[in-house]
Formats: sequence, C-alpha cells, structure tokens
Amino acid sequence: MRLTTAAMWLNARPIRRALGREDYLSTLDPDRRAAAPPARLRRRGRVTVTHQGGRPVFRYEPARRTPGLELLYLPGGGLVNPLVPEHWWIIERLARATGAAVTVVCYPLAPEHGADETLAAVDAQYERLAARRGVSRLLVAGDSAGGTVAVGLALRARRRPDALVLLSPWLDLALDDPAIGRRVRRDPSLRVPGLRAGARAWVGTRGLDDAALNPARMPLATLPPTLVFQGGCDIFFDDAVAFVARAAAEGAPARLVTAAAGFHVYVGAFWTPEARAAFDLVGTLSRDPRGTVT
Repeated sequence: MRLTTAAMWLNARPIRRALGREDYLSTLDPDRRAAAPPARLRRRGRVTVTHQGGRPVFRYEPARRTPGLELLYLPGGGLVNPLVPEHWWIIERLARATGAAVTVVCYPLAPEHGADETLAAVDAQYERLAARRGVSRLLVAGDSAGGTVAVGLALRARRRPDALVLLSPWLDLALDDPAIGRRVRRDPSLRVPGLRAGARAWVGTRGLDDAALNPARMPLATLPPTLVFQGGCDIFFDDAVAFVARAAAEGAPARLVTAAAGFHVYVGAFWTPEARAAFDLVGTLSRDPRGTVT
C-alpha cells in the first residue's frame, strides 16, 4: 500500500491542484458523463442500462450470483463529478465478493442540480429495487461523496437496508475539523477549497449543517449494520472515526476498518492486500451483517 500511495502523489497531481482552487467549479466540464461499463463485465455477467432523468442507471448481474441479494451503489465524485472508470474496479469486486446484483445510480450532480434532486433520484431507485420481486437482502454502498448520500438514504428509507458499506466516505460536509489541516500533508489527492465549493453548491440555501444532508448532523440510532473503510492518508479519516464512535454511542452497529497508509478510496487499489481484505470483509457482511460489525 505504501508504494501505491507514493505513486498517487504523482498520478493525482491534477486532481490535487484542481481541488486546491477556490474556483474549482469553473474547471468542471459541462459535458461530463458517467463512464460506461468495461467490456470485461459483459463477459463475466449481464449488464443492462436504463435511464432516469437522462442519467444512466447501470445494473450488473455477475455470472455467479447469490439469489435474492441486491446491492445499490452510489459512486463518489465530490457531489459534482460522475462515475469514472476506476469505479468499475470497485463495483466488479463488490459483486464478486458478495454475489450480489449491483445497481449503480448516477445521481444528479451540483452545480447544475441541488441536493433535493439528488435525494429524490436516489430514493426512487432504491424504492424500485426494494420492491423488486425475489429480493431477500438489500445492501447499500458508496464511496466518498457517494457515502454521504448513502448514509442519508439508509436512515430515511422505508425499508431499511440490511447493511451499509462506506468506502472512504465524506461524513462532514463542513470540513471544519482542525485535524484536516494536519492530515492534508499526507493526502495525495483531496483538498478542502474545491470540496467545500462543491458541497456548498449541492446544499444551496439549506446550508452545510442541514441534518438531512450532512451525516455529521444526522441522528444515527437507526443506522443498519455499517462497515466504514478509511485510509490514514485521507483528510476524511478523523471524521470517519468520529462518525463510528457516535454511531456506537447511539446504539447503532458500526465498525471502522482502517489502513494506515491508505489514500482516499484505497479499496480501488484492488491489487493491494488491504483492498483484498476489505472486499473479503464486505462478502462476510453480506452473509452476516450484524455479526460482522459487532
């Protein structure tokens, strides 16, 4: 992992520089679109694409599938960027580890769209999946900003997910923990100015402390069994620690798994022992949610 993290300092330089700008939103491509599924997935299972509001909803059913198990995946991107090719690495391995059919929701993004539109789109897809015939277990997963959206979904859904998987989640939109200033020196990709600009555009007049939008302000007592994976070289690390501690204090079953040298969404480096261990644990969670986190 340490070698991969070191390489990230070179590979993530454009992202780091862009996120360091106060005018980050001006750098966004107005025609940005979700990355299509790689051809290999069609060789290893069934891929279908539908559309909601002009945005794709992908569904991947692996050849070796666990009957009745569904997983809804919410990709990250700072609330402003769509699914990228690297997300498919994660999606493929989640499907492989769990045997679940994976539905990938490309939700409305800021600054063109606000939080209300995002939540409405995500809720609609989740309710559609929950009502699908033959569904016996339903998991929700998300990375980074997808984790932000996933927490809110899990807490307000009429049918609570059987488990929640958060991969390097963004758990406090305000980004005002003093620890961020110390940890940013170790983070090869994330910077506060650009992230905060995206968050403000997404929440709009509702503000960064809105308890319906910011996981750091949400009551967590009804959280389903939750696994949080977080790397030590990620400015979101300390907020993840605080989130899991608060969940435990409120009686929710949550477990934090850390990788000391892990960068943001380190599980995307699927070749590393830390990522392989993470996906193995998600597989265990899919079979025994409460036993895995307690």
